[in-house]
Amino acid sequence: MRRQQHSDHIRNRIIDEAARLIVTYGYDGIAMREIADAVGLSKAGLYHHFRDKEELLIAVLTNWSNEMAALVETAGREPTVRAQLTALVRGLFQQAPAQRALVRLSNQDMPRLSETARHSVTQCYINGLIGPITEMITTGIERGELRPVDPKLATWLLLGLLYPFFHIEQATVDDSSTTLADLIITTFFDGLSQPQSR
Repeated sequence: MRRQQHSDHIRNRIIDEAARLIVTYGYDGIAMREIADAVGLSKAGLYHHFRDKEELLIAVLTNWSNEMAALVETAGREPTVRAQLTALVRGLFQQAPAQRALVRLSNQDMPRLSETARHSVTQCYINGLIGPITEMITTGIERGELRPVDPKLATWLLLGLLYPFFHIEQATVDDSSTTLADLIITTFFDGLSQPQSR
């Protein structure tokens, strides 16, 4: 039992360090040796846990997807779709910078992966963020909280507002994070024009 806990602890450290290094230097910009050094393992020790860099990338994104599932579950308890999306976006902005910046990996690195790995990575993004946002927006349309727009297009519109802040250099967590999250939600739902007085 203790040996398994130790192994799980090392595996989690590898995933955390790999996430940090991959979002900083890119998937092709980091070698397994550098990940092993960051964790304090030999290269052979790293390969004991992950057979190659693709498997490690999938583990990193699966871990991110699981964290997102917990965030989505919490946001889903809010009474309105706007409140749900506000909670989700605020939660995103409170994530560690490396975790939030993982959202930017797919387009750049996907062509370099095997077909099987590309499928796994795509599913992580769909399950972790794209699917839940689309589902919330669809629910909002069905309830009459939102106009009858294409939920997928609305999802990509919201992700487009979020995307610049997923870059590692922008992904800081500070007092302005909630303000920024709320501004994005306000822009998405209301635009920035002043409400007309009646």
